[in-house]
Amino acid sequence: MRAFTLIELIFVILLIGVLSAVAIPKFTGMRDNAKITSELSTAASVQTAIDACHGEWVINEGAFECGAHIDPTDPAEFNATSGYPIVLGSSDTAPLDKILKNGATVKWVRNAAGHYKGPASNGGVKRQVKGKPDFDDYWVYDSAAGTFTLVETNE
Repeated sequence: MRAFTLIELIFVILLIGVLSAVAIPKFTGMRDNAKITSELSTAASVQTAIDACHGEWVINEGAFECGAHIDPTDPAEFNATSGYPIVLGSSDTAPLDKILKNGATVKWVRNAAGHYKGPASNGGVKRQVKGKPDFDDYWVYDSAAGTFTLVETNE
C-alpha cells in the first residue's frame, strides 16, 4: 500500500489555498451585485410604469387605467396637467404599490423627505460605484416631469 508523502500533501494544501484566495473575493461581491441589480431593475420598472401612465393619458382623453391602483380622476393621485401620477405608493413602507402590480412585495421604503430607497441604497451595499445605488444614495420622483432618478450623495 502506497501513501502520500508529506511534500505531496503540502503541495495539495498550498494549491487549495491559492484557489480559494482567488475564488473567495469573487463570491463576496455577488450579494452586493444582486442587491444593486434588483434595485436598478425595480427603478427601471417604476420609470416604465410612469411612462405608460403618461402614454395612456396622452392617448385617452377620458377615463383610463394608470398603474396598479392609481385613480387618474383623483387630483391627489394624478396630475391632470402634466399627465403623470403624483403618488407612487400608499405608504412609506409600501412606496411603489400604486404604480407596480407587485409593488407591495418589493423591499423599498420612502422617508418623510420623499426619498425612495431599495435593497442596495437602504443600507444594503457599503461600497460606492459611480452610477450604481449604495448605502447613502436615494431615488427621487418628480411628478411634474415624470422622472424617477438616482441621487448619488458620495459621502
